[in-house]
Amino acid sequence: MTMKNILPIFFLLFTISETAFAQRITVKKTKGHNALIESSVPLEEGQVYELQSASVSEAVNYKTIGLKSRQNSWMIGGNFVTIRGEDYQKNAGALHTRYGWNFTQLEFGLAAEMSSLDVGAGATTDFLLGGYFDYNLVSNRDPKSFIYGPFVLASFGSIQSPSSRGGGSTSIVDMNLGGFATWFVAGASAALRLEGYYDYQQINSTVKQIAATGFGTRGFIVFYF
Repeated sequence: MTMKNILPIFFLLFTISETAFAQRITVKKTKGHNALIESSVPLEEGQVYELQSASVSEAVNYKTIGLKSRQNSWMIGGNFVTIRGEDYQKNAGALHTRYGWNFTQLEFGLAAEMSSLDVGAGATTDFLLGGYFDYNLVSNRDPKSFIYGPFVLASFGSIQSPSSRGGGSTSIVDMNLGGFATWFVAGASAALRLEGYYDYQQINSTVKQIAATGFGTRGFIVFYF
């Protein structure tokens, strides 16, 4: 076979290879694990094709493809209550904030909390720093509007006591295990997140160690970008 015959074959193989690498599949609609797709190359019914999907956290120009980025998140939540009665008063408040990274099925990040409780004898203030981990049972990427799954939160910090209680500080370990649900309202990048969890706290002082358990709920506004 001469060089004259080889060159057209080489050119044909190169063209086919280039086309194969350039093939694209567009997902038109999904329902569970089923999808309606559009392919740039012919597909045969019943055949199995291996696809490699890109992580939502990779450098993707979401505006170009018409989707909103959810690579990172910032959450903020809080609560405040004031109650007064005969010989009794209670002022309590808390501020929670988190910053996270989204890998579609997994999300994790840093968490901080400051809370205060005053029942009339001075305020006790908690400062906590830690981290959280979400496992999304629904892939968290646009245009999914309802995400839910289990989460874990672990934080460590201190409790500052008022002078009326002797002052000083004690250390605290706070562990949460529960579930969450996130709603993206009207296709926006912001979402509402609700959490319900089992709470375990361990408070260590120079006098004794206290272990406490209970249940709690929290709410956040989440901004994805």
